Amino acid sequence: MASLKPLKGVAYDIAHHAQSGLSFLHPHLGEMCREAGITEATIDLMAKESYPSELREYKPLKLAIGALKDKFAIILSKREMSLDFISELKLKFIFYSADNSLCAVESTLVKTNGITHVQTVK
Repeated sequence: MASLKPLKGVAYDIAHHAQSGLSFLHPHLGEMCREAGITEATIDLMAKESYPSELREYKPLKLAIGALKDKFAIILSKREMSLDFISELKLKFIFYSADNSLCAVESTLVKTNGITHVQTVK
């Protein structure tokens, strides 16, 4: 059985990827949040439907969230981990520029044993 310690790194890696332009979430997530009049949105990567319910469905964002879930699986695989070790993983995007182009990403990963790792990327 693999050590659960690397899950702290998984929490950081997925937050870092989500904040980067490589995630394809940007600018779509910021635009949808601005349209909804909010500065924060949460994506639940463990949920069957991860799209934030407070946002209008927008196909490019929906596709980017699907790709983010795939990237999460890749990150786990590279660390020889599986979803069996995780009960929850949520990414909270906090926009702090007037045009919602800049954000911090807070990753909250809860292990099956209840231990929580919170990582923030600014």
